[in-house]
Amino acid sequence: MDNDMLIKNDLKTVIEGTRASNKLPNGVNWNFYNSYPKFKKAVSLRQNHVLKLISALLKNQKIAGNIRDKDDDHQFELIEEGNDTILDRVTHNIDTLNGSFKNVDVSVVPKAFISESTDNTQAANKKRILVHGRNIERPQIKFKIKVDNRPVPFKPLLTSKPNSKVPLDLCLETNDDGIMFYKHPYQLELDEFKVPVEHLNVSKAVYPATLEDTKFVEVYTEEQLNLMISDLENVNELAIDLEAHSYRTYQGFTCLMQISTRNADYIIDTLHLREKLHVLNEIFTNPAVVKVFHGADSDIPWLQRDLGLYIVNMFDTYQAAKILNFSRKGLDFLLKHYCNVDADKAFQLYDWRTRPLSPEAIYYARCDTHYLLYVYDMIKKDLMAMSTNQCNYIELVFQRSADVCKTRYEVNILSDDSHLSMYKRSKKMFDIQQMYALKHIYAWRDKLARELDESPGYILPNHMLLKISEMLPKESYGILACCSPIPPLVRQCLHEIHYIIKKAREQTFENAEKLNEDKSFTQDVVKHIDVDMISLHDYSKSKENVEEVLPTLLNDINKLVEDDIEIVYFTPPQISIFQEVNKKSRKHIGLTNIVYKQPYELYLKTIKYNNFKKSLEVKDKISDDNNKPLNTTIPMECPDKLHLTPQVQEIKKEITDLTSVNKNIQSTIMKEIKTDNQSSSTSSASQNLTNNSRQNTNFKPHKYENTDFTKFHNQSKDVMLIAKRLQKVNMKCIN
Repeated sequence: MDNDMLIKNDLKTVIEGTRASNKLPNGVNWNFYNSYPKFKKAVSLRQNHVLKLISALLKNQKIAGNIRDKDDDHQFELIEEGNDTILDRVTHNIDTLNGSFKNVDVSVVPKAFISESTDNTQAANKKRILVHGRNIERPQIKFKIKVDNRPVPFKPLLTSKPNSKVPLDLCLETNDDGIMFYKHPYQLELDEFKVPVEHLNVSKAVYPATLEDTKFVEVYTEEQLNLMISDLENVNELAIDLEAHSYRTYQGFTCLMQISTRNADYIIDTLHLREKLHVLNEIFTNPAVVKVFHGADSDIPWLQRDLGLYIVNMFDTYQAAKILNFSRKGLDFLLKHYCNVDADKAFQLYDWRTRPLSPEAIYYARCDTHYLLYVYDMIKKDLMAMSTNQCNYIELVFQRSADVCKTRYEVNILSDDSHLSMYKRSKKMFDIQQMYALKHIYAWRDKLARELDESPGYILPNHMLLKISEMLPKESYGILACCSPIPPLVRQCLHEIHYIIKKAREQTFENAEKLNEDKSFTQDVVKHIDVDMISLHDYSKSKENVEEVLPTLLNDINKLVEDDIEIVYFTPPQISIFQEVNKKSRKHIGLTNIVYKQPYELYLKTIKYNNFKKSLEVKDKISDDNNKPLNTTIPMECPDKLHLTPQVQEIKKEITDLTSVNKNIQSTIMKEIKTDNQSSSTSSASQNLTNNSRQNTNFKPHKYENTDFTKFHNQSKDVMLIAKRLQKVNMKCIN
């Protein structure tokens, strides 16, 4: 009864505390209340008290680490590890009381032992502390197919497609967002996959033999690989697992593959046989062979990226654990639950690039797959016991596992908002200057990681990046002070980080919009120059005008050279005024600079030009009197208009009768010269002509020096000469 009362009181206290914490302000309200000194002081006191209680609880459970000296992220991680450790012990104690386990002594090692070594209790576990090898040669240097970190669509490594229903088709496609990608090679086979009946049945589970009594084969050469494939061809069930490395590479690479059957365990060196393992597709894509994985969400993309392998007919025990609603879904829990085997968590941080592998690492790798087929049998029994006539949970696990197999590997793309996920997790409040620094240092880190094939965390860890962006140190030494220990690439590229921080300090609220529009560091998803399998004539995604660049028989830049071709232009005089030809350069590839005109339009303009030419020939026969002024009342007509006005046509009709007028005028003048003397006759004739002209017309002299002919036509000089001729003819006709 005392225990029951204690539990009720503790539960009541927890509920009241949870309700009180939920009533605390958050978001904008938190910032408002936190501006009051009394509220801030009260929260600080409560915070220190809670941290003191948590620290005492962790110490009581023998979980190393001082929570007071850590930042928010590390505090949360330490609490999470503590909860997992406590729950593991509670679960084990409950199972022991129920009689599930015979072994009462349980030693659950927390993950904190892997990363911390300050406590005396860890001295005995120093062998379990794993550090990444610093002197290991980078394996990606020896890869025959070099690592490509460009932000382009990942092209499958397949050259053949075994067990296919449709041929291999590696063509680029575009999704609704305009992003280009290669289709999954086995998409159709996975869509039409049906689970074989024998795999839906539950067979008798046979506990596997010990590791010492099981055949073990290490595969390091191509000959050993062929022998292993010959052994696997007669097997209907396989257990598969992968070990990868991601700390000293941008995308990561697979270091080890474990395959287990009912009678043998295989460990394959995927670093030495990286280009040879595609032959396993014959077995991995066989729908009659079930492949058992645990948590294949990462394994499937790794197989595609590094080895060009695809899976058809997979059973994921992690998906089964989710359906069975286990409290924990890790492989270590399943091994403990079904096989009573304690998995060594320390090797989760092992550097699998190390060669040769240590005996402890080989033992850990074998355990991941050695018992997995037995777990597969036992978990199918639990699923069958849970199934009904309406739903077969074994088939449901196969369907969910097939959905995981449909996953395509995609290269990481840096977007304009890539840094925001890290910023939201930090729960910090940055101003414009701090956000500018965070955004651009994040982009600088990603760019450098792609070029050097290093992980962004190796170049600059996230907590250091946030601290530099928050502090915005003025000097270079302040940047180094924010990093402990100082990453080597930060020390080498210190001037670049300092330049970004200097730019960040210059940001103000006035150029906030410019900051949002600044996307100079973002990467395009795909560029035509970086992707093969694109047609030479496909310029649908190009931003430039490429109409004159398309290869044709008449214009092929790759085959024709300017020095070998010389094209002579023919410019007919009747049509040249209506076209534009580049006269500066006579050597071209194709007549691309001539303006195209329709034939009927050229025909009309040629007729008008000929009519105009004939009118000019008639006008040239008329004597030109430059001393007589022009009559400004008569409108001037532009000679190169596209259509002729009625007024110009009337002028043409009057010009046809000018020959008779000229003859009459000349005869009268000759008669007067014969009858009178030369001096008197000439003076009187000139006076009579001027008097007659003044009587017949109201002429007003005009000064052409002040006339702006440009408002009538661009070619003012030519128009002036033509206008003089037309007005002179009109004057003579009137006289």
